[in-house]
Amino acid sequence: MSKYFPILKNWFGYSAVITLLCGIIYIVAQQNFRMSANDPQYQMAEDAANALDKGADPKSLINPSAPVEISQSLSPYLVIYSTSGNMAASGATLDGKALTIPKGVIDYVNKNGKDAASWQPQPGVRQAMVGIRAKNYIAFSGRSLRKVEERIATLGEQVLFGWAMSIAAMLLVAVLQDVVAKRWEQQVA
Repeated sequence: MSKYFPILKNWFGYSAVITLLCGIIYIVAQQNFRMSANDPQYQMAEDAANALDKGADPKSLINPSAPVEISQSLSPYLVIYSTSGNMAASGATLDGKALTIPKGVIDYVNKNGKDAASWQPQPGVRQAMVGIRAKNYIAFSGRSLRKVEERIATLGEQVLFGWAMSIAAMLLVAVLQDVVAKRWEQQVA
């Protein structure tokens, strides 16, 4: 064991740095994927809130002929509630029924002006939701997180592979360092 100690000592330091860097890379990239998943919803909710502030009828902002079934579709959608919590218009359904936003979320957006969050109304149906308050309404926009979560899973696999290859390469470097150091000592002696 003592003959491998110098190799393991060097390798452990390298491994710690590699693990930290891979963790940072994963967290930064994962957060970028997740936060950018809200971009279309911000645009839709802001546009709807601006139109509502200018007096638009909530139903005129929704495509009534093609509501989005959120359990099956990747399409973004818009749902509009009054600030008192009553649905004014909906462009989305869940299992064929109008999408119902939780009252606590409506209260939060009423109080704070906006909110962006992940929402899972049922197992396997995860949504990136944005809500923005207008004068008398709240415009909620959402879309499926399925593709984003697939990308995050792929990212995790790629970072894990890179981490494993880097750890193995650093073990090789540590072994070579030890071999070179021993040969150098023999030549100097």
